[in-house]
Amino acid sequence: MEESSFSHAEKTIEIFLKDFEPKEYLYLDVLYRFEEDDIAEMLTALHGCKLPKKYHTYKDVIHEKFAKKFSLTNNDLFLYTEDVIYIKLFFQAEAPENSTDRRACGIPKETLEAYKKQFFPQNEYKARMLELLNFAIESTLNIKKINPSEFRSLFIPVLVNIADIVVIEYSELEDLRGVRGLSYFLLREMFEVMMLKIAEDILFHFSNQEKKAIEFLSHFGIHETIDAKGNRYKPNPILDESNRAWNMTTIRSTMIQHKKSKQTLYDKRHDLISIKKKLDTYRNEHKELSKHIEKEHKTFEEADEKLDHIHQTLDRLEYTDAKEVKFLEDGEEKLFDRKSLIAQLFRKEDSLIKQKAKLHKSSKELELALSNKQKEIYVWEKKLSEAEKSLSNLETQGHPIDAQYERIQRALAKTLSQR
Repeated sequence: MEESSFSHAEKTIEIFLKDFEPKEYLYLDVLYRFEEDDIAEMLTALHGCKLPKKYHTYKDVIHEKFAKKFSLTNNDLFLYTEDVIYIKLFFQAEAPENSTDRRACGIPKETLEAYKKQFFPQNEYKARMLELLNFAIESTLNIKKINPSEFRSLFIPVLVNIADIVVIEYSELEDLRGVRGLSYFLLREMFEVMMLKIAEDILFHFSNQEKKAIEFLSHFGIHETIDAKGNRYKPNPILDESNRAWNMTTIRSTMIQHKKSKQTLYDKRHDLISIKKKLDTYRNEHKELSKHIEKEHKTFEEADEKLDHIHQTLDRLEYTDAKEVKFLEDGEEKLFDRKSLIAQLFRKEDSLIKQKAKLHKSSKELELALSNKQKEIYVWEKKLSEAEKSLSNLETQGHPIDAQYERIQRALAKTLSQR
Protein backbone atom coordinates (compact mmCIF):
# COMPACT_ATOMS: atom_id res chain seq x y z
CA MET A 1 0.00 0.00 0.00
CA GLU A 2 1.48 3.33 -1.08
CA GLU A 3 1.87 6.08 1.48
CA SER A 4 -0.74 8.83 1.29
CA SER A 5 0.58 12.12 -0.08
CA PHE A 6 0.58 15.31 1.98
CA SER A 7 -1.86 16.90 -0.46
CA HIS A 8 -4.29 14.04 0.26
CA ALA A 9 -3.90 14.69 4.01
CA GLU A 10 -4.55 18.42 3.45
CA LYS A 11 -7.64 17.62 1.43
CA THR A 12 -8.93 15.28 4.18
CA ILE A 13 -8.53 18.08 6.75
CA GLU A 14 -10.20 20.63 4.47
CA ILE A 15 -13.18 18.32 3.85
CA PHE A 16 -13.61 17.80 7.60
CA LEU A 17 -13.42 21.53 8.35
CA LYS A 18 -15.82 22.31 5.51
CA ASP A 19 -18.44 19.69 6.42
CA PHE A 20 -18.30 19.45 10.23
CA GLU A 21 -21.16 20.82 12.33
CA PRO A 22 -19.60 23.42 14.71
CA LYS A 23 -22.38 23.21 17.29
CA GLU A 24 -21.54 19.54 17.97
CA TYR A 25 -18.15 20.59 19.33
CA LEU A 26 -18.97 24.06 20.73
CA TYR A 27 -19.49 24.95 24.40
CA LEU A 28 -20.86 28.32 25.50
CA ASP A 29 -19.90 29.77 22.08
CA VAL A 30 -16.22 30.09 23.15
CA LEU A 31 -14.79 26.56 23.44
CA TYR A 32 -14.44 23.92 20.74
CA ARG A 33 -13.52 20.44 21.93
CA PHE A 34 -12.50 17.69 19.48
CA GLU A 35 -11.75 14.13 20.60
CA GLU A 36 -9.05 12.29 18.63
CA ASP A 37 -11.78 9.88 17.46
CA ASP A 38 -13.54 12.83 15.82
CA ILE A 39 -10.49 13.53 13.65
CA ALA A 40 -9.35 9.92 13.18
CA GLU A 41 -9.47 10.11 9.36
CA MET A 42 -7.21 13.16 9.12
CA LEU A 43 -4.80 11.68 11.71
CA THR A 44 -4.53 8.48 9.64
CA ALA A 45 -3.83 10.55 6.52
CA LEU A 46 -1.18 12.66 8.29
CA HIS A 47 0.56 9.65 9.87
CA GLY A 48 0.75 8.03 6.43
CA CYS A 49 2.61 10.84 4.66
CA LYS A 50 5.89 12.73 4.83
CA LEU A 51 5.42 16.23 6.23
CA PRO A 52 6.99 19.31 4.60
CA LYS A 53 10.02 20.64 6.51
CA LYS A 54 8.20 23.66 7.94
CA TYR A 55 6.14 21.36 10.19
CA HIS A 56 7.79 19.75 13.20
CA THR A 57 4.92 17.31 13.81
CA TYR A 58 1.44 16.50 12.50
CA LYS A 59 0.06 18.65 15.34
CA ASP A 60 1.54 21.76 13.68
CA VAL A 61 -0.39 20.95 10.48
CA ILE A 62 -3.67 20.58 12.38
CA HIS A 63 -2.94 23.78 14.31
CA GLU A 64 -2.33 25.75 11.10
CA LYS A 65 -5.47 24.46 9.35
CA PHE A 66 -7.74 24.90 12.37
CA ALA A 67 -6.32 28.38 13.11
CA LYS A 68 -7.14 29.45 9.55
CA LYS A 69 -10.63 27.93 9.66
CA PHE A 70 -11.52 29.61 12.97
CA SER A 71 -9.62 32.86 12.19
CA LEU A 72 -7.75 32.50 15.48
CA THR A 73 -5.94 35.53 16.90
CA ASN A 74 -2.97 35.66 19.30
CA ASN A 75 -5.40 35.92 22.21
CA ASP A 76 -7.14 32.66 21.25
CA LEU A 77 -5.70 29.31 22.31
CA PHE A 78 -5.15 26.11 20.32
CA LEU A 79 -4.24 23.27 22.67
CA TYR A 80 -3.53 19.70 21.55
CA THR A 81 -3.47 17.53 24.67
CA GLU A 82 -2.93 13.76 24.80
CA ASP A 83 -6.26 12.92 23.20
CA VAL A 84 -8.29 16.14 22.92
CA ILE A 85 -7.97 19.32 20.87
CA TYR A 86 -9.19 22.51 22.53
CA ILE A 87 -9.83 25.71 20.62
CA LYS A 88 -10.59 28.41 23.15
CA LEU A 89 -11.78 31.76 21.79
CA PHE A 90 -10.82 34.67 24.00
CA PHE A 91 -13.68 36.89 25.12
CA GLN A 92 -14.13 40.08 27.10
CA ALA A 93 -16.31 40.04 30.20
CA GLU A 94 -16.74 43.45 31.76
CA ALA A 95 -17.86 44.10 35.31
CA PRO A 96 -20.92 46.28 35.87
CA GLU A 97 -19.92 49.92 36.40
CA ASN A 98 -21.26 50.01 39.98
CA SER A 99 -19.46 46.82 41.10
CA THR A 100 -17.03 47.03 44.02
CA ASP A 101 -14.56 44.35 42.82
CA ARG A 102 -13.94 44.66 39.10
CA ARG A 103 -11.12 42.07 39.16
CA ALA A 104 -13.64 39.21 39.27
CA CYS A 105 -16.05 40.79 36.79
CA GLY A 106 -17.98 42.28 39.69
CA ILE A 107 -18.97 38.88 41.16
CA PRO A 108 -18.81 38.89 44.99
CA LYS A 109 -15.99 36.89 46.57
CA GLU A 110 -18.51 34.88 48.64
CA THR A 111 -20.26 33.74 45.43
CA LEU A 112 -16.96 32.70 43.85
CA GLU A 113 -15.95 30.81 47.02
CA ALA A 114 -19.28 28.96 46.84
CA TYR A 115 -18.71 28.11 43.14
CA LYS A 116 -15.23 26.84 43.93
CA LYS A 117 -16.53 24.62 46.75
CA GLN A 118 -19.41 23.35 44.59
CA PHE A 119 -17.54 22.58 41.38
CA PHE A 120 -14.07 21.76 42.77
CA PRO A 121 -14.67 20.01 46.12
CA GLN A 122 -11.22 18.39 46.00
CA ASN A 123 -9.46 21.40 44.42
CA GLU A 124 -9.39 19.52 41.10
CA TYR A 125 -8.68 22.75 39.20
CA LYS A 126 -5.09 22.88 40.50
CA ALA A 127 -3.81 19.70 38.84
CA ARG A 128 -5.92 20.29 35.71
CA MET A 129 -4.64 23.84 35.15
CA LEU A 130 -1.04 22.69 35.52
CA GLU A 131 -1.70 19.73 33.22
CA LEU A 132 -3.06 22.01 30.47
CA LEU A 133 -0.21 24.46 31.07
CA ASN A 134 2.29 21.69 30.24
CA PHE A 135 0.72 21.38 26.78
CA ALA A 136 0.73 25.18 26.33
CA ILE A 137 4.45 25.23 27.24
CA GLU A 138 5.02 22.69 24.46
CA SER A 139 3.10 24.79 21.92
CA THR A 140 2.05 28.45 22.32
CA LEU A 141 4.53 29.30 25.10
CA ASN A 142 7.36 27.22 23.66
CA ILE A 143 10.50 29.36 24.02
CA LYS A 144 11.99 27.54 21.03
CA LYS A 145 9.33 29.29 18.93
CA ILE A 146 8.84 32.69 20.63
CA ASN A 147 10.99 35.51 22.00
CA PRO A 148 10.46 37.41 25.29
CA SER A 149 8.50 40.18 23.57
CA GLU A 150 6.07 37.63 22.08
CA PHE A 151 5.92 35.82 25.43
CA ARG A 152 4.85 39.03 27.19
CA SER A 153 1.93 39.50 24.82
CA LEU A 154 0.86 35.82 24.95
CA PHE A 155 1.19 34.49 28.48
CA ILE A 156 -1.76 36.27 30.12
CA PRO A 157 -4.31 35.28 27.43
CA VAL A 158 -2.95 31.70 27.56
CA LEU A 159 -3.35 31.45 31.34
CA VAL A 160 -6.81 33.02 31.23
CA ASN A 161 -7.90 30.66 28.43
CA ILE A 162 -6.61 27.66 30.41
CA ALA A 163 -8.59 28.77 33.46
CA ASP A 164 -11.67 29.29 31.25
CA ILE A 165 -11.34 25.75 29.82
CA VAL A 166 -11.17 24.22 33.31
CA VAL A 167 -14.16 26.24 34.56
CA ILE A 168 -16.26 25.36 31.47
CA GLU A 169 -15.31 21.66 31.73
CA TYR A 170 -15.97 21.27 35.46
CA SER A 171 -18.71 23.77 36.28
CA GLU A 172 -22.33 24.18 35.30
CA LEU A 173 -21.99 27.93 34.76
CA GLU A 174 -23.54 29.11 31.50
CA ASP A 175 -23.03 32.85 31.86
CA LEU A 176 -19.66 33.98 30.43
CA ARG A 177 -19.28 36.71 33.05
CA GLY A 178 -19.67 34.00 35.72
CA VAL A 179 -17.16 31.78 33.91
CA ARG A 180 -14.60 34.58 33.62
CA GLY A 181 -15.17 35.73 37.20
CA LEU A 182 -14.43 32.23 38.51
CA SER A 183 -11.49 31.89 36.09
CA TYR A 184 -9.91 35.09 37.43
CA PHE A 185 -10.60 33.94 40.99
CA LEU A 186 -8.83 30.60 40.45
CA LEU A 187 -6.06 32.14 38.37
CA ARG A 188 -5.16 34.64 41.09
CA GLU A 189 -4.55 31.63 43.35
CA MET A 190 -2.63 29.64 40.73
CA PHE A 191 -0.80 32.46 38.92
CA GLU A 192 2.47 32.26 40.86
CA VAL A 193 2.54 28.44 40.70
CA MET A 194 1.97 28.53 36.93
CA MET A 195 4.67 31.16 36.37
CA LEU A 196 7.10 29.08 38.45
CA LYS A 197 6.26 26.11 36.19
CA ILE A 198 7.08 28.19 33.10
CA ALA A 199 10.33 29.43 34.69
CA GLU A 200 11.25 25.83 35.58
CA ASP A 201 10.82 24.79 31.94
CA ILE A 202 13.01 27.66 30.66
CA LEU A 203 15.74 26.90 33.21
CA PHE A 204 15.59 23.19 32.31
CA HIS A 205 16.24 23.93 28.62
CA PHE A 206 18.89 26.49 29.59
CA SER A 207 20.68 23.91 31.78
CA ASN A 208 20.77 21.60 28.74
CA GLN A 209 22.50 24.43 26.84
CA GLU A 210 19.77 24.70 24.23
CA LYS A 211 20.45 27.65 21.94
CA LYS A 212 16.90 29.05 21.98
CA ALA A 213 16.75 29.01 25.79
CA ILE A 214 20.10 30.80 26.00
CA GLU A 215 18.86 33.41 23.50
CA PHE A 216 15.60 33.79 25.43
CA LEU A 217 17.30 34.39 28.79
CA SER A 218 19.95 36.68 27.27
CA HIS A 219 17.21 39.30 26.73
CA PHE A 220 16.91 39.75 30.49
CA GLY A 221 19.74 41.85 31.83
CA ILE A 222 20.81 45.23 33.13
CA HIS A 223 21.96 46.43 29.71
CA GLU A 224 19.91 47.26 26.61
CA THR A 225 20.06 44.46 24.04
CA ILE A 226 19.47 44.28 20.31
CA ASP A 227 18.20 41.05 18.73
CA ALA A 228 19.13 39.54 15.35
CA LYS A 229 16.36 41.56 13.64
CA GLY A 230 17.65 44.84 15.06
CA ASN A 231 14.90 45.24 17.67
CA ARG A 232 15.99 47.01 20.85
CA TYR A 233 15.07 45.60 24.24
CA LYS A 234 15.06 47.80 27.31
CA PRO A 235 16.83 46.46 30.40
CA ASN A 236 14.64 43.97 32.27
CA PRO A 237 16.90 42.31 34.84
CA ILE A 238 16.05 39.10 36.67
CA LEU A 239 15.79 40.46 40.21
CA ASP A 240 15.26 38.26 43.26
CA GLU A 241 13.56 39.19 46.55
CA SER A 242 16.82 40.75 47.79
CA ASN A 243 16.97 42.92 44.65
CA ARG A 244 19.99 40.97 43.42
CA ALA A 245 20.29 40.79 39.64
CA TRP A 246 21.04 37.37 38.18
CA ASN A 247 22.96 37.37 34.91
CA MET A 248 23.70 34.59 32.44
CA THR A 249 26.99 33.66 34.12
CA THR A 250 25.60 33.32 37.65
CA ILE A 251 22.50 31.48 36.41
CA ARG A 252 24.65 29.08 34.34
CA SER A 253 26.95 28.37 37.30
CA THR A 254 23.97 27.65 39.57
CA MET A 255 22.26 25.47 36.96
CA ILE A 256 25.39 23.34 36.47
CA GLN A 257 25.59 22.67 40.22
CA HIS A 258 21.82 22.18 40.48
CA LYS A 259 21.88 19.67 37.63
CA LYS A 260 24.67 17.75 39.41
CA SER A 261 22.70 17.74 42.66
CA LYS A 262 19.62 16.40 40.83
CA GLN A 263 21.82 13.75 39.19
CA THR A 264 23.10 12.76 42.65
CA LEU A 265 19.51 12.46 43.87
CA TYR A 266 18.58 10.41 40.78
CA ASP A 267 21.63 8.15 41.29
CA LYS A 268 20.74 7.56 44.94
CA ARG A 269 17.17 6.65 44.01
CA HIS A 270 18.45 4.33 41.28
CA ASP A 271 20.93 2.75 43.72
CA LEU A 272 18.11 2.17 46.20
CA ILE A 273 16.05 0.36 43.54
CA SER A 274 19.10 -1.80 42.65
CA ILE A 275 19.72 -2.67 46.32
CA LYS A 276 16.06 -3.63 46.80
CA LYS A 277 16.17 -5.85 43.71
CA LYS A 278 19.41 -7.49 44.90
CA LEU A 279 17.94 -8.04 48.37
CA ASP A 280 14.75 -9.53 46.91
CA THR A 281 16.89 -11.91 44.82
CA TYR A 282 18.88 -13.04 47.89
CA ARG A 283 15.70 -13.47 49.95
CA ASN A 284 14.11 -15.58 47.20
CA GLU A 285 17.29 -17.69 46.93
CA HIS A 286 17.28 -18.09 50.75
CA LYS A 287 13.67 -19.24 50.58
CA GLU A 288 14.44 -21.77 47.83
CA LEU A 289 17.45 -23.13 49.76
CA SER A 290 15.30 -23.55 52.88
CA LYS A 291 12.73 -25.49 50.85
CA HIS A 292 15.47 -27.68 49.34
CA ILE A 293 16.96 -28.42 52.78
CA GLU A 294 13.52 -29.27 54.15
CA LYS A 295 12.96 -31.63 51.21
CA GLU A 296 16.32 -33.35 51.75
CA HIS A 297 15.63 -33.73 55.48
CA LYS A 298 12.34 -35.40 54.64
CA THR A 299 14.05 -37.76 52.15
CA PHE A 300 16.72 -38.55 54.80
CA GLU A 301 13.99 -39.42 57.35
CA GLU A 302 12.23 -41.64 54.81
CA ALA A 303 15.50 -43.48 54.08
CA ASP A 304 16.05 -43.85 57.82
CA GLU A 305 12.59 -45.38 58.25
CA LYS A 306 13.21 -47.82 55.38
CA LEU A 307 16.56 -48.78 56.88
CA ASP A 308 14.98 -49.34 60.28
CA HIS A 309 12.32 -51.54 58.63
CA ILE A 310 15.06 -53.61 56.88
CA HIS A 311 16.93 -54.09 60.18
CA GLN A 312 13.75 -55.28 61.87
CA THR A 313 13.10 -57.74 59.03
CA LEU A 314 16.70 -59.05 59.10
CA ASP A 315 16.42 -59.55 62.88
CA ARG A 316 13.27 -61.64 62.39
CA LEU A 317 14.86 -63.71 59.59
CA GLU A 318 17.72 -64.71 61.87
CA TYR A 319 15.29 -66.61 64.10
CA THR A 320 13.68 -68.74 61.37
CA ASP A 321 14.94 -71.81 59.50
CA ALA A 322 12.15 -71.77 56.90
CA LYS A 323 13.32 -72.00 53.31
CA GLU A 324 10.60 -69.63 52.15
CA VAL A 325 9.26 -66.59 54.00
CA LYS A 326 6.54 -63.98 53.44
CA PHE A 327 7.63 -60.38 52.84
CA LEU A 328 5.67 -57.17 52.09
CA GLU A 329 6.89 -55.60 48.85
CA ASP A 330 5.21 -52.60 47.18
CA GLY A 331 2.22 -52.97 49.49
CA GLU A 332 1.71 -56.63 48.50
CA GLU A 333 2.66 -59.68 50.55
CA LYS A 334 4.79 -62.14 48.53
CA LEU A 335 6.62 -65.43 49.15
CA PHE A 336 10.45 -65.20 48.92
CA ASP A 337 13.37 -67.61 49.21
CA ARG A 338 14.84 -66.82 52.65
CA LYS A 339 18.51 -66.66 51.53
CA SER A 340 17.80 -64.58 48.40
CA LEU A 341 15.59 -62.23 50.45
CA ILE A 342 18.39 -61.70 53.00
CA ALA A 343 20.83 -60.96 50.15
CA GLN A 344 18.31 -58.53 48.60
CA LEU A 345 17.78 -56.76 51.96
CA PHE A 346 21.54 -56.37 52.46
CA ARG A 347 21.80 -54.76 49.01
CA LYS A 348 18.95 -52.37 49.90
CA GLU A 349 20.61 -51.64 53.25
CA ASP A 350 23.86 -50.80 51.48
CA SER A 351 22.04 -48.54 48.98
CA LEU A 352 20.13 -46.70 51.73
CA ILE A 353 23.31 -46.20 53.81
CA LYS A 354 24.99 -44.64 50.75
CA GLN A 355 21.88 -42.50 50.06
CA LYS A 356 21.89 -41.27 53.67
CA ALA A 357 25.59 -40.42 53.49
CA LYS A 358 25.02 -38.52 50.23
CA LEU A 359 22.00 -36.68 51.68
CA HIS A 360 23.94 -35.82 54.83
CA LYS A 361 26.78 -34.32 52.79
CA SER A 362 24.38 -32.48 50.50
CA SER A 363 22.39 -31.08 53.49
CA LYS A 364 25.60 -29.83 55.11
CA GLU A 365 26.55 -28.04 51.85
CA LEU A 366 23.05 -26.56 51.55
CA GLU A 367 23.09 -25.42 55.19
CA LEU A 368 26.46 -23.74 54.59
CA ALA A 369 25.05 -22.05 51.47
CA LEU A 370 22.00 -20.98 53.50
CA SER A 371 24.22 -19.56 56.22
CA ASN A 372 26.27 -17.62 53.63
CA LYS A 373 23.07 -16.40 51.97
CA GLN A 374 21.82 -15.16 55.36
CA LYS A 375 25.10 -13.25 55.80
CA GLU A 376 24.65 -11.68 52.35
CA ILE A 377 21.07 -10.71 53.25
CA TYR A 378 22.33 -9.09 56.45
CA VAL A 379 24.97 -7.12 54.51
CA TRP A 380 22.45 -5.93 51.90
CA GLU A 381 19.83 -5.12 54.53
CA LYS A 382 22.43 -2.87 56.13
CA LYS A 383 23.20 -1.31 52.73
CA LEU A 384 19.48 -0.76 52.18
CA SER A 385 19.07 0.91 55.56
CA GLU A 386 22.06 3.21 54.90
CA ALA A 387 20.85 4.04 51.36
CA GLU A 388 17.32 4.84 52.60
CA LYS A 389 18.71 7.06 55.35
CA SER A 390 21.05 8.86 52.94
CA LEU A 391 18.26 9.44 50.40
CA SER A 392 15.85 10.58 53.12
CA ASN A 393 18.40 13.10 54.41
CA LEU A 394 19.03 14.41 50.89
CA GLU A 395 15.30 14.68 50.13
CA THR A 396 14.53 16.31 53.51
CA GLN A 397 17.46 18.70 53.74
CA GLY A 398 18.03 19.15 50.04
CA HIS A 399 21.27 20.27 48.44
CA PRO A 400 22.60 23.73 49.45
CA ILE A 401 22.35 24.78 45.78
CA ASP A 402 18.59 24.00 45.71
CA ALA A 403 17.76 27.17 47.65
CA GLN A 404 19.77 29.25 45.17
CA TYR A 405 18.04 27.55 42.22
CA GLU A 406 14.62 28.27 43.76
CA ARG A 407 15.64 31.91 44.27
CA ILE A 408 16.50 32.18 40.57
CA GLN A 409 13.30 30.36 39.60
CA ARG A 410 11.18 32.77 41.65
CA ALA A 411 13.10 35.76 40.27
CA LEU A 412 12.63 34.58 36.68
CA ALA A 413 8.92 33.85 37.26
CA LYS A 414 8.49 37.38 38.67
CA THR A 415 10.37 38.93 35.73
CA LEU A 416 8.35 36.93 33.17
CA SER A 417 5.10 38.08 34.76
CA GLN A 418 5.96 41.74 34.20
CA ARG A 419 4.30 43.06 31.06
